[in-house]
Amino acid sequence: MDAVTRRAPERVNNVRTLAELEAAVPSFDWRAYFAALGAPAPAHYRVSSPGFLAGLEQLLEVEPLDHWKAYLRWWALHAAADALPSEFVDESFEMFGRTLSGARELPPRWRRCVEYADRDLGESLGQAYVARAFPLASKQLAEQLVASLEHALATSIDQLDWMTPATRRAAHRKLDALGEDIGYPARFRDYSAIAISRTSMLDNVAHAAAFEVHRQLATIGRPVDRQLWEETPPTISAYYNPQHHTINFPAGILQPPLFSTDADPAVNYGGIGVVIGHEIVHGFDDGGRKFDGDGNLRDWWTAPDLQRYEERTACLARQYTIELPELGITTDGRRTLGEDTADNGGVHIALLALQATLAQRGQTLDSRGADGLTAAQRFFLSFAFSWCVAERPDAERRAVLTDPHSLPRLRVDQALANSAEFARAFGCKPGAPMVRPTGCRVW
Repeated sequence: MDAVTRRAPERVNNVRTLAELEAAVPSFDWRAYFAALGAPAPAHYRVSSPGFLAGLEQLLEVEPLDHWKAYLRWWALHAAADALPSEFVDESFEMFGRTLSGARELPPRWRRCVEYADRDLGESLGQAYVARAFPLASKQLAEQLVASLEHALATSIDQLDWMTPATRRAAHRKLDALGEDIGYPARFRDYSAIAISRTSMLDNVAHAAAFEVHRQLATIGRPVDRQLWEETPPTISAYYNPQHHTINFPAGILQPPLFSTDADPAVNYGGIGVVIGHEIVHGFDDGGRKFDGDGNLRDWWTAPDLQRYEERTACLARQYTIELPELGITTDGRRTLGEDTADNGGVHIALLALQATLAQRGQTLDSRGADGLTAAQRFFLSFAFSWCVAERPDAERRAVLTDPHSLPRLRVDQALANSAEFARAFGCKPGAPMVRPTGCRVW
């Protein structure tokens, strides 16, 4: 499937029995494969791309065994390149670092070693990271911010003029069921079963990989554990899990300049506040909206509301389809629609939450600080600064083709051009580059 088609969760939720797998690819010994993995025998399997199975069977019929051996040998070496001698490390970097991304030099070994430890023993490393970089006061403030953002989305839902009462009530039920994971898991993973030594990096990586495969296989047939994390505590990222219906914010992203217990509320809301809002809105983007509050793939929309919703998301898709002559490429707003919906909604509800927080202090968005800026101006500047990055043209071109997010500069400019509050905060007049006569708005 192409990237746009794969964004629809119902397209990748194709249930098959073992007999159906065997019928689709009779040249592949499925039973031997599952036995070698040590996998249990579930009632069914989920095939994300049925077309892949058809293509695999065709290749198995026409490609000689020597070709498969060479192909699989290459993949084994490619996957293990970072843990092999320097010749493999350098060749891997030359292709995937320099050629595809434009990087000029291999990161130093200490940095790579930290990345490997985070990849293979992440929650163990995370305990040390949290002890040093994420005190209880940070967790408590982050929890307050999350609560205020959820309340802001509830307010925004009530203000939507295109949503009927039935869908509005369903949206509130889903929002009320949202789970929040802040900083680190409720229980850290036990890695004591992994054999780690000083003699072989390759063995260490293999042992850690085997541990993870067996851990995941052991979850099959058991109740969903909504406390499992997909990212490690030091990770500078955040995510929404539609099947768990949880938002997750590792301690790594709850750091300056995005977040600080010493920061002005406008700075926190413009930084981490927009990130929090972004992840909450993912539960209501064009993919997340198809899941209910229990994480089941179930459409809870009325037909009229769905039509009005899709008209608004189509507006965003058109807006984010942009020709970039400096890169020689055009973006596809359909492919980035989920992230763009979350960006725009995140800015809107973060500003609502800031406004409510300031009101509790007897202040408004127009209140000026010691720096002479209004709270609204500091909010928008904090958001813009959070996306100040330096990316090479090679990396940007690859991102346009492979990343579901828009380029950082577009994430800022496109979202703020849709914001009447941004234009008001900086006195932007009609016809200015950052002012749209009619902005796109979903949430």
